[in-house]
Amino acid sequence: MINLKLLFKNTTKYTKTVYDNFLAFHNKKYQLTYMAYTAMVVASILFTLIFQVKYHNFTVAIVLCCGLTGFVLWRFFRPVAEVSKEYKSEKIQKEKKFTFKFYDKYFVTEDDKQYSKIKYYQLYRVFETSDFFYLYIDKKHAFLLDKTKFKKDNPSEFSVFIKKKCWWCSKKVN
Repeated sequence: MINLKLLFKNTTKYTKTVYDNFLAFHNKKYQLTYMAYTAMVVASILFTLIFQVKYHNFTVAIVLCCGLTGFVLWRFFRPVAEVSKEYKSEKIQKEKKFTFKFYDKYFVTEDDKQYSKIKYYQLYRVFETSDFFYLYIDKKHAFLLDKTKFKKDNPSEFSVFIKKKCWWCSKKVN
């Protein structure tokens, strides 16, 4: 018979303050990489553009200028639009509560409308701060677990547990 013993339970309310703290953490963690990648692509396009102008390939130069403009606008305005959309989402506006239940092989996240089962190997990164656990499912999205909201066991035991389950992607951050 399969053992479905509940090991940890956490219920976190997603407020604007919680989301702001997550954004500050996320930007601190990933902003340098994002900007470096953007700078490399812009430099490559500019380098190619300069050669096209030097050799009088103005049609290609115009296409590169359009591509460069589109890329820069996309890289800077898309994140702003995504954050704005997230702020307007029901989970932030209505301060929804999400319950996370952790079992041996997987965890479950649920609210009043949705239920998801996630195996630990599916996590992209796990970060622990002084107040939260951030369980990233990809480079941009994470589950936010408030350390003060554990209903079963405590955050220090959860920290040990999640580090064992996700040893390849767990990091503690000050």
